[in-house]
Amino acid sequence: MSDKSTSDAQVIQLKRKLEAAISSRALLENDLKAQSSMLIEFIGKLSQTCKGQDKTLDNKLANLRSLLKKSAALADIEKEIAIVSQLLQKHSTTNAANIKTLHSDFLSAGKSLQKVNGLPADLRRDLRALLQDAEDEKDAIVQYIPILNKLISFYTTALFSKIDATSLGNEAPPTQIISTDNSEELSTQTVNKQFIDKFSSILNELALSDINAKQLSTVKAKIKPDMSNDSLLDRFFEVFDVIVDDLKNERNTAKVFLSTLSDTLSTVQSAVKNTLAVSADSNSKHEKLNNILQKQVGEMATDISNATSLSSIKNDINDKLKRIASTLQKKSEFEVEQNNLLQSQMKDMAAKVEKLKAESKTFEKRIKEQQARSMQDALTKLANRACFDDYYAKSLMKYHSKNFDLVIVVLDLDDFKRINDTYGHTAGDKTLQVIANTLQKNIGEDAFIARYGGEEFVLIMSHVNEAQVKERLNTIKDHISRLPFKFKNDKVSITVSVGVTHVTPEDNTHTAFERADEALYKAKAEGKNQVIYV
Repeated sequence: MSDKSTSDAQVIQLKRKLEAAISSRALLENDLKAQSSMLIEFIGKLSQTCKGQDKTLDNKLANLRSLLKKSAALADIEKEIAIVSQLLQKHSTTNAANIKTLHSDFLSAGKSLQKVNGLPADLRRDLRALLQDAEDEKDAIVQYIPILNKLISFYTTALFSKIDATSLGNEAPPTQIISTDNSEELSTQTVNKQFIDKFSSILNELALSDINAKQLSTVKAKIKPDMSNDSLLDRFFEVFDVIVDDLKNERNTAKVFLSTLSDTLSTVQSAVKNTLAVSADSNSKHEKLNNILQKQVGEMATDISNATSLSSIKNDINDKLKRIASTLQKKSEFEVEQNNLLQSQMKDMAAKVEKLKAESKTFEKRIKEQQARSMQDALTKLANRACFDDYYAKSLMKYHSKNFDLVIVVLDLDDFKRINDTYGHTAGDKTLQVIANTLQKNIGEDAFIARYGGEEFVLIMSHVNEAQVKERLNTIKDHISRLPFKFKNDKVSITVSVGVTHVTPEDNTHTAFERADEALYKAKAEGKNQVIYV
């Protein structure tokens, strides 16, 4: 190759390297521009966030943005960034101190409002919840905005309630809103019966373990129609304690089971590993013995092949046969030993697995019991609303696929509130239990019964026509009206109103139930103690 050809080749190679370098530089410049734009955008957002909090910081951030846009020297940019970092650190320290002060002032203001006499009960309850939620210090001042708004709204409500009371001549002037006097006004104020009824209804829906259910019954017995706000609040806290105790018991039971399960699984896993290790060791020893036997047999075969006469190898063959027999004996003994060891390990593992099964069954039983409680009304032991919804939906699916007679019944006790108001909630609870027991005994095993809520029950019946369902429901209605209820030496008659309808092919879960519910209201409107079919 001539010098010119060599020179041309070198020039071409240099041009390619130059083009690659130019391309790489272009990519590097593009990346640098993108990163610079991203940094400028970040500094801009940081400026907006910090704007107005520190004038010096605002100016330094603006100067930093300007240097970045001008592509100033790196040393100038680094110097400005160092100053901004110092200012931000100082601002962070100041901000932490401000948060601590704001948190203290917030709690102080809330506790001062709690000392106001005659606050509405719902306001006092909401204020207590707000202070409990805000007990821990927040991470940023902006997080205090929503809770401060709530506190301001509470102050506004308290102020207007005081002004309204003053205009009626029942309170001190608005200038005396905050007071540290220990007034008995709130504690002696009688609770609205609607709250007591709602509270009792909620207690009836709670499904707790047997021990905690007894404690809950003790709390329910303390609920009276004329109880004070403080007494009702005490009952609330007692119920919360019972619920928390029940949750703790269930959690501890689960923790014990899971811990035991983990230990047992670890033991089984260890046993499996040991078995595998023993098996691997056994296979290795078997292989060694087999190799020895193979070698001994091979040596004997070679000797026989090379022998010139029987007498010349007789002694040698006998010796080799003895050694082979000894090896076979060792192999047999080892196999018996390994078999016994494996059987022992398998028995031990089987025992551990059985123990694990027993523990799993115990916990599975507890889970099923909890699931059953969650689908059962705590007071009447009937199915609850959640169970009814599930059963009703499944029944409707079967109906639409097979088209049989399906009936929805809504049954409600007449004037039940009068019993609660006159004789107390304990009498009301006993009434509901008696009615539930009566329904179970008289409606028939083919009917599904649930307590829908309060004094309302729902039934699902199948394969009965209009005449049959009317007859059965009227018999139940008459039987209930003859039940001998007696409260505080007063004989009381309990009656029920019933609405009933057949499901049609056009119905869904809502339409059929609403039709039965409308029939119930019609029965109430037309004099109660009757069955209305639509």
